[in-house]
Amino acid sequence: MLNTPEFQDYAAKNVVLVELDYPNKTVQSDDLKKANAALRDQYKIEGFPTLVVLDKDGKEIGRQVGYSEGGPKAFIAKLDGFKK
Repeated sequence: MLNTPEFQDYAAKNVVLVELDYPNKTVQSDDLKKANAALRDQYKIEGFPTLVVLDKDGKEIGRQVGYSEGGPKAFIAKLDGFKK
């Protein structure tokens, strides 16, 4: 869903995306593992996927754990709802 043209257009105008990967089988450097673990702990990530939405000051304004239904339009509406 994040790769759909509709979401990509929205994201380009409204958000800064940061993607972290916690692979089970892909080897990562120790530095990358340490950096990812620090962010996982900082944002209290307990399940995957987790979406954390921050405002411009870095304050959490929304969170979603797991996948959501409804496609790009529903996801964009949810993101817009976090901004209110």
